[in-house]
Amino acid sequence: MTRGPEELRPGETLSTHLIGRLSAALWVSCGLLVAVTLPLIHFPGSADRPAVLAVGVGAVGVGIVVWLLPWGRWPRSTTLLIVVPAFAAIALYSLFSHDDGAQASLFYLVCFVWLGLGHRHGTSLLIAPLAAIAFLVPIAVDGAGQRITGLPSIAYVVPCCVLLGETVAWVSTRLRRSEAALSVAESKFRNAFEQAPIGMGMASLDGRLLEANHAFAKIIGRRPEELTGIELRDITHPNDWETDAKEIQRVLSGESDRYQLEKRYRHADGHYVWVNISAAPVRDESGTLRYLIGQIEDITERRALQERLAHAAVHDLLTGLPNRMFFMDRLDQALKRIRRNHGSVALLFLDLDRFKMVNDSLGHDVGDQTLQQVAERITTVLRLSDTLARFGGDEFTVLCEIGYHEEAAEIAGRIRKAMSRPLLLEGSEHYQSVSIGIAISTDGDESGAELLRNADLAMYRAKAQGPGHFDVYRPDDEATAVSRLQTSSDLHRALERSELELHYQPIVELHDSSLVGLEALVRWNHPTRGQLLPGEFIPLAEESGVIIPLGRWVLSEACRQTAVWTERRRAAGLDADRCHVTVNVSSRQLSDPGFCRQVEAALAESRLEPDHLWLEITESMLMGDVEQSVRMLTSLRDLGIHLAIDDFGTGYSSLSYLKQFPVETLKIDRSFIDEVDSDREDIAIARAIVALGDSLRLSVIAEGVERPTQAEQLTRLGCYLAQGYLFGCPAPARRLGPYPTDDLASWAPVPTAVSA
Repeated sequence: MTRGPEELRPGETLSTHLIGRLSAALWVSCGLLVAVTLPLIHFPGSADRPAVLAVGVGAVGVGIVVWLLPWGRWPRSTTLLIVVPAFAAIALYSLFSHDDGAQASLFYLVCFVWLGLGHRHGTSLLIAPLAAIAFLVPIAVDGAGQRITGLPSIAYVVPCCVLLGETVAWVSTRLRRSEAALSVAESKFRNAFEQAPIGMGMASLDGRLLEANHAFAKIIGRRPEELTGIELRDITHPNDWETDAKEIQRVLSGESDRYQLEKRYRHADGHYVWVNISAAPVRDESGTLRYLIGQIEDITERRALQERLAHAAVHDLLTGLPNRMFFMDRLDQALKRIRRNHGSVALLFLDLDRFKMVNDSLGHDVGDQTLQQVAERITTVLRLSDTLARFGGDEFTVLCEIGYHEEAAEIAGRIRKAMSRPLLLEGSEHYQSVSIGIAISTDGDESGAELLRNADLAMYRAKAQGPGHFDVYRPDDEATAVSRLQTSSDLHRALERSELELHYQPIVELHDSSLVGLEALVRWNHPTRGQLLPGEFIPLAEESGVIIPLGRWVLSEACRQTAVWTERRRAAGLDADRCHVTVNVSSRQLSDPGFCRQVEAALAESRLEPDHLWLEITESMLMGDVEQSVRMLTSLRDLGIHLAIDDFGTGYSSLSYLKQFPVETLKIDRSFIDEVDSDREDIAIARAIVALGDSLRLSVIAEGVERPTQAEQLTRLGCYLAQGYLFGCPAPARRLGPYPTDDLASWAPVPTAVSA
């Protein structure tokens, strides 16, 4: 049986291997032929028989030697050296056997076949004379009379030998050329396989690796020889093997001519690497499937990048929470589930209270830390099934599937409790509350956008109640929201249409009810809704940003009107100092770096003396950023205007901060004046504020005085300035005549009205 390519000796090729085996077979055949025909040959002398037998045995020996010799490593000239004694042996055989030339001719044919197998074209022609001589020697010695053919046999024996030898040489040359081409192709394939920068491997039909190149071995941290014979299943991630096996089976069954998939291989150190495999079957000449060959590309980094990009597409980079797109998808899925299976879904819309103040006062880095800590804090009180997302800016949303409606309020309560503990920001504690709106769907009829809008509306109503509150959506919220939206839209055009008007309320001395100043209060003469009080549109102006141009207009108009009244009172011989005006300032105006220039411009345009202008700032405004507030108030005070703290007692002031502010007046909030004539606590608070003002050399004004008993009690407590409906309701400038008089007759007091 001919050995396969893997059984070749070192230095052998397929052609030299075949030539050696065929040559040995020819010699053995000739030797056996001599041994078989020996009894049939007639020998004149008994001494000839052993000689002929020796020739036959020698031929067999030559064949065995040729079989065993490393034929591929011998030079071709060796064949020629063996041919000469071979011709001599044939001549001796012919001489001693007295053969008629038939068997000798066969031996010569064998020799020329051997020459043809081992040499190129023309070698048989060169050896032909030597063969003719060897053929003639027995005839010349023994005589031609006993031979059937005699000398004429040379004429056809030698040409036949030459023709056969040349034919065999042509065939063997073609074989060697084909083998050389095959060897070159195999070498190229081997080099390409071994040196390929991408991993390559060959696998048997039963799932074992036959061979792997260096790149493949490097991907999984092994040497190529370690992979030979290993089962693919042993290095494949368990979750990927089923898919891998199905694809291989499809190729083996003929359903597909190749397959490509992404899977994981186990690295030598235990972790898994992602690879992209493209494999195809290899068949032999008959079409039989022999093995699979595949290309293996390491895509671990690409997969990691894809996963990071996919995560970033649906998650917030700052907090790591799901983003708006991810949340809305979860919300839509939850609504679909409750449509099928019934149940309830609660959506909580969270907004951080006064977060802009954190950014403006402490910086955006601290603001980012706040958002991160808030996200962590809320996560700790939610269930694993709940979804917390950063919806945008300082807004968060929570999606909960609940069993009963009160459960949503319980979740909101846990969030509020979690946020009641201070956050640690850059070494200092900071309290951050959240306002929460809740919307609940029990049948899934709402869309995700509708449920989100409902929760947003409820959140705004919760925020109106004060920081840290939560509220549940009610159907009438939508009508309110539409009204607010329409009001906000109309407010943008109110300035252009001159729909805003200032009303003025007197500030008086309690001992004689004489005028000491005026407070300017804005009113909106809405074209369809009539006159609107500040509480109905100022919050909307704050939210929409209209408060900046609105506040600028109020300041300019108040300065202009007061300047006119001051000149008229002076011309009438009245005390012009009693005609100063107080203007309320919003938080957005105070945080505007250009606010001082606006005040200066309003004074310059109106020609109002600076000491006739008072600005009222609420206590909570000042406590946002104390240092910034001190700088701003100092700049305003340097202009010569006066400053007052409005709604004092409702904020978070401390004496250490209060004494830093360059203010001259404290206004007691109306909530402490309402029952100051009957409630001991209100009396105590009012007395404390008056005492504080005296200690700090600040004047104190009580606002919201509506009953004479309130005025009397304030006088006993030492508060001598007040304003309220007891002394006069706010009135437009046109109702006050040429100028406000000291006797307050122009204001038409309305004691039972509610101050605005």
